[in-house]
Amino acid sequence: ATFCVLYVAMRLFSARKNRNSLYSPLVYATTFFGIVDLLSTAPWFIEQILFKANVITNGSDVANVFRLFRIFRILQVEDFIVAFSKLDNVFRASKDVLKATGLMAIIIWVGCGALFFIFEQNNPNWRECDESIPLRGNISSSELGCYDFESIAACNNYYGEGMCRQTAFANMPDALFYTAVFLGGEWGVVDFTFMGRLVCVFLCVAGIALYAIPVGSFIDSFGAVIGLSDED
Repeated sequence: ATFCVLYVAMRLFSARKNRNSLYSPLVYATTFFGIVDLLSTAPWFIEQILFKANVITNGSDVANVFRLFRIFRILQVEDFIVAFSKLDNVFRASKDVLKATGLMAIIIWVGCGALFFIFEQNNPNWRECDESIPLRGNISSSELGCYDFESIAACNNYYGEGMCRQTAFANMPDALFYTAVFLGGEWGVVDFTFMGRLVCVFLCVAGIALYAIPVGSFIDSFGAVIGLSDED
């Protein structure tokens, strides 16, 4: 409660409004220290709401988790104000590049996820069948196996509903999950189709670019902020 009063009454509403400097309580709320204040106080309100709704009880482990957010206050230690202020300036100087990179990442993520879903939804390498179904068919008996069908639908039509299933890229959310993992540099599954491999190659190149663009912007902005500080 003390942190809430300090944030709302003494910091947010007492922030001096200056039209010439484009400064206001809303501007303060979006600065580094304003966000730190919010992160250290907002969980208290959520905790009180959950108390009133009888979702959690006082003194429980779940309730104690909300109190851990108060550790964000350490970011406002006076000795680090100058350093954190410079980092805040760096992020603000790079915000346009971050927005553009974020939009590009979403487009690549959704686009490649859709391509993976189209190319890999019937890939037999991600297919699992009931134990009674052989993996490969028997030529002499003309019996088809799990990997002999072109699609999951065909396998289920032959053996019965629910006998065959796809373990990866079965739907769009599943494809988006794997694509997000791939963009992070991890490859949880392999053995793609030829078209899927082409998408993988594109993701390797695009992923490097998506990380390199904001890093380069941060370095340039950090150098500019440090240079301005030295001149001052």
